[in-house]
Amino acid sequence: MTAIPAPGPPPGDNRLGAILDDLSGKGWSWQPDFLPEALYHALRAEVLAINAEDELAPAGIGRETAFQLDRTIRRSRIAWMDGTTPAQADFLHWAEQLRESINRSLMIGMFEFEACFAVYRPGEFYDRHLDSFEGARNRVVSLVVYLNEDWQAESGGALLVWPEGAGEEAPHVARILPERAGVVFMLSETVPHAVEVTHALRFGIAAWWRVNPSIQGQIDPLA
Repeated sequence: MTAIPAPGPPPGDNRLGAILDDLSGKGWSWQPDFLPEALYHALRAEVLAINAEDELAPAGIGRETAFQLDRTIRRSRIAWMDGTTPAQADFLHWAEQLRESINRSLMIGMFEFEACFAVYRPGEFYDRHLDSFEGARNRVVSLVVYLNEDWQAESGGALLVWPEGAGEEAPHVARILPERAGVVFMLSETVPHAVEVTHALRFGIAAWWRVNPSIQGQIDPLA
């Protein structure tokens, strides 16, 4: 397998500062064209191959003993990353640089990282949800990366974002199209979000930074 150039550091202080300000001020941040170009192409090529080979599993809801498949709430397919390909290894390295910067500034104790390719086929969606229940202290910051070329508004598949702690009747405050190399950051416990029905193949990465929820020396395994 051909190696790809190692990605450079995340964009400079202005972009990182905007992310930090957004997370501390409103709980989420949209950064268009944030993923490095070479890394974008490598990850897109990998997810296209995974989809073509049908190496994806139906995505569920809940974790561990609470895990279930509910097609009325979530319809998409995923493939977990294990870091064994050059593209995945470079993505994990890039994410680690972000973790260090966010931890250093916000001091929220992010410890572990888990990520998966996420594919939405036409007609698929994900209803409004949180990535972690408040107080559970597992996932604390969510990361979404888009791997789509020339996404059109009529293709749907937008990410809807609500304010921190918003009730069910509150209107969303952002509708983000899954555009090429765009990246979303969200506080996992407090920012509700949803994926609208997509009308075209929608490729991306869903990832989360977690605290270390170890109990008696045992770390809660990644699900």
